[in-house]
Amino acid sequence: MTHRVAVRPSDVQLDVLDGEDVFSAAGRLGYRWPTVCGGRGTCRTCFVRIEEGAENCSPVDPLEREGIEALRMPVDGLTRLACRLRVEGPVTVTKRGVRRRTQE
Repeated sequence: MTHRVAVRPSDVQLDVLDGEDVFSAAGRLGYRWPTVCGGRGTCRTCFVRIEEGAENCSPVDPLEREGIEALRMPVDGLTRLACRLRVEGPVTVTKRGVRRRTQE
């Protein structure tokens, strides 16, 4: 089963598989998601803001909590790390810099 994640402002639509994080889904679907650590949860560059569908998001885990706190953002369930975020229904996030990978 897949779950739709809409990414603003780029209007990207991702179909995220059950158990897959948003960052990995973007890569699988051919999108570049800003990151430094490659999705290991340490650089915190992949953070997103949940606009809609927070009730469909996985709980914040300890590594993600540490990262959000290091960003000096509230651990309110609305600021999340895409590499740790799993969804179980439709979600809309804001993240600048998400774009299709170019063919080289």
